[in-house]
Amino acid sequence: LSGSTFPADPDAAPLRNGLDKRNTYHFIATAQTSLPGDSMGKAWNGDYVFNSGNLVLDLLHNFFLECGARTHKMRVYEMTDHPVAREMTGYLLVRGGVHVLAYAKALEIMTGVDVKKMLPIPNLENRAFDATRKYEEQGIHRKLYTFSDSDYEDIAQIWKGSHPSDGERLEVVRGVPQGGEVPDLEEVPEEFAPGISNEDFMQIAQRLQKLAGL
Repeated sequence: LSGSTFPADPDAAPLRNGLDKRNTYHFIATAQTSLPGDSMGKAWNGDYVFNSGNLVLDLLHNFFLECGARTHKMRVYEMTDHPVAREMTGYLLVRGGVHVLAYAKALEIMTGVDVKKMLPIPNLENRAFDATRKYEEQGIHRKLYTFSDSDYEDIAQIWKGSHPSDGERLEVVRGVPQGGEVPDLEEVPEEFAPGISNEDFMQIAQRLQKLAGL
């Protein structure tokens, strides 16, 4: 949605294009920046955390949540042919499949039930989507990251063996996946954002450093 508004005098209604967008909250409350929330602007909150105290139930709950999320991603993919949206959704389909399989394997170890036999849910392999294929060719669907250099090493007791879709070996990767560059966003004057100049920002930073004795 960035770029759909324009700098102008307030009486010229520079945010007029946001009026008919589904998520007007994006223009009114966030100055067209990112927040953890859904497509309607509803924010993520702690009520989404499920913890029954029973490990099998918690794993099963998360397994079905991941399957539901996969269904939603597939439908989002079918809603648009925008290349950026499909690139993002294709990647998330592949990574989400990792989470589905991880919960299935954990449940199998705990209960003896081969939950993997139900996969994929819905019954359509990721390779049916053009935007997923390059990520599967890179083996991203077989990699489980620990997001730590020293913690969660025991995950290798669960994430092992071969992937059910291609028979290739599963891999635990220490640390975090390589990310992209953090964008340096342009100012959006019609949103009064950021509201200060770069010079103002530097002066504020210098004052804070001085107060901190740096």
